[in-house]
Amino acid sequence: MPLRQAEQRLKRLQNSPRFRDGHFHNTHAVSMMQNPMTLGMTADFAFGGAKRRPPQALPVIADTRLRLASPPRTGLRVTWLSHSTVLIELDGMRFLTDPVWGNRASPLSFAGPARFHPMPLAINELGRIDAIVLSHDHYDHLCAETWRRLANGACPGWSGQVVTALGVGAHLEALGIAPANITELDWGEGLRVGEVDLIATPAQHFSGRGVTDRNRTQWMGVAFVGPQHRVFFSGDTGPTAEHVDIGASLGPFDVVLFEIGAWHAAWGGIHLGPTGAFETFAKMRARTLLPVHWSTFDLGLHPWEQPGEDLYQLAQANGADVWFPRIGEPLEAGDRALTPWWRDVLGKK
Repeated sequence: MPLRQAEQRLKRLQNSPRFRDGHFHNTHAVSMMQNPMTLGMTADFAFGGAKRRPPQALPVIADTRLRLASPPRTGLRVTWLSHSTVLIELDGMRFLTDPVWGNRASPLSFAGPARFHPMPLAINELGRIDAIVLSHDHYDHLCAETWRRLANGACPGWSGQVVTALGVGAHLEALGIAPANITELDWGEGLRVGEVDLIATPAQHFSGRGVTDRNRTQWMGVAFVGPQHRVFFSGDTGPTAEHVDIGASLGPFDVVLFEIGAWHAAWGGIHLGPTGAFETFAKMRARTLLPVHWSTFDLGLHPWEQPGEDLYQLAQANGADVWFPRIGEPLEAGDRALTPWWRDVLGKK
């Protein structure tokens, strides 16, 4: 990285109200392990491995590319591709979040959590992408293999533009992304892409790709605010009252994308889980909830389907509009998709 560029990035970090003593901080202090390693959690580690993987292939939509060939009839279409990788088509613009096409959420190509299902689209089938949003630098969100492919032209329709959190651009530059195409945002800052405003929002999480860089870069959610529609992508986050403020100031949101997987009670400060996601959805008064960050990698300590099942039960009990699309299934404003497809995988009714 050129010296001047590195100095400019450091200056931006140092000017952030959330950057102190060389690290970023959450608005509210969180502990990585709010509870010590309890007996139950130890048992989850030791004996729950088989249940954390689906027993058979997951249902992946076969004709995603065909379904995306025409523009959305409502002006808003959201397609969950895997984990936190989502294609958002909003008021004529097309955005991609946290792209992961690699086989593992890991720094190693031969070890680490492997994906449960293929991607419903090849990276060169995405079509036009006006900007990619990257919420933070964890391996299940910033996939080095994917970004190297992007840097080498694997997605011909991508503009090259990236919107990410403070400091994360250094990782992308090391993987070949042109510095001029990277916009780093602090919470509350925004960028207009076409007629859509992308606004970085607070999240309760952490960052780091190794043992020495914990919280050296920032993490964020993003509000997509268009002239007709609004979508909120939480990134990885625990519960925070700031979500209520986001809903009040930037909403109402047509769809909110909240993480529900890779969750344990001991991680409740940094991951919402299904109950936290549902409660936050209700507090934000959004119209529809689309759960993400589940059913692609074994990153938590729960049976692979549990986040979906728990959220489904909450949605049923409260009559809430929650989408459960099959992987690669495009959904538009006003659609209904309250189908527990994972029960078929498990052979349950």
